[in-house]
Amino acid sequence: MAKKPGKRNTPAPRRTPAPQRVRSRRFRSIIFVWVFIAVFVIGPVFLGNYLFVVPAIGFTVAGIATMRLARSPDGPDAETLGPDALAGATKDAPVEVHATWSVGTQGHLRNQERGVIRVADRRISFIADDGEPRFDAAINKTVLASKPGFWRPQLDLELGGSTHSLRFFPLWDLGATTVGPIVAGEWYDQLAELGAKS
Repeated sequence: MAKKPGKRNTPAPRRTPAPQRVRSRRFRSIIFVWVFIAVFVIGPVFLGNYLFVVPAIGFTVAGIATMRLARSPDGPDAETLGPDALAGATKDAPVEVHATWSVGTQGHLRNQERGVIRVADRRISFIADDGEPRFDAAINKTVLASKPGFWRPQLDLELGGSTHSLRFFPLWDLGATTVGPIVAGEWYDQLAELGAKS
């Protein structure tokens, strides 16, 4: 039987680079956030419901802070991994990204620490702000605990029987649930390509 014309075995196109997807998603997210704030928080204040004054102030401050973070040169949006960034990371040219680390998937505020995720020579580590490593492991010995998504916009790794949670966005970022899955998902995908188990 002859092959149907037009059917060829061509490789699937590579996904759009994560930084480009983050810029697009962040732009839409900011528009939706301000529409939400105007309609559901500030709107009732103008209609005479003064119970919404405090939430209106809170959401407005968080909205402005979210926009500033999105434009920050060392914020999560700017530090989004480019294509094959982790594959090319070496000791002389490591990939380092700011994040918040905690042990366990719950990520209680009291046990979170700020620092840097570092990848070099197919090893991943987290260096806290005090300069001490919280973990250091070969990527092929790392287990990817769960796929990042809307409800969990973070990277969860299993190392030595413990789950290490890495958040790229602060809790007050109003776009974290929409932009976070792309940023954390790119880490998930690139670590998987380097041999991390899922």
